Amino acid sequence: MGTELIQLLEQEARVETDQALREAEAKAAEVVAAGAREAEEIEAAARRRVDSERAQARARATSTASLRAAAVVLAAKDEAIRRVFEQAEAELRSAAANPVRRGAVLRALLREAAAGVAGGRATVEVARGDVEAVRDASRELGLDAEVREAADVADGVRVAAADGRVVVENTLASRLARARREMVSRVAEILWNR
Repeated sequence: MGTELIQLLEQEARVETDQALREAEAKAAEVVAAGAREAEEIEAAARRRVDSERAQARARATSTASLRAAAVVLAAKDEAIRRVFEQAEAELRSAAANPVRRGAVLRALLREAAAGVAGGRATVEVARGDVEAVRDASRELGLDAEVREAADVADGVRVAAADGRVVVENTLASRLARARREMVSRVAEILWNR
């Protein structure tokens, strides 16, 4: 009976050991499966993060390139507009250099400037070579004006009221500067059909 009891106890111990081993293996399998799922989730999150960072980097690079391209286009357009106005200024200077046309240009500039100065005596300042032409134009226009030379006036006139309160400068350069502010968008529209 003693051996039977020992065998029975050994058998029960084997059954319990086998059951404990199966439970431990099942628990280990659960831990391994949970670890694998967690590793997959970490890997997927890392992949999403890398993909997101890559997409953000691509978007930043695209945005930077777009801004640079826009800056280059804007600079080129600005240069084209600048050249248009330089050409206009050259054409105006060429017209002003023609003695026949210069008299007509000075007369028109004088008429416009004098209109900005209320009647009465005025002083007209002009470039050295324009004094006689402007005196003639002043007489033709019926202006009561003293015409004198001014070193800082070129290609036009500066008309001042006798009391000095009103001064109107009407030169090709000043007109072109005013026209540029007013016409730059129109020039751009003509150049780029917008």
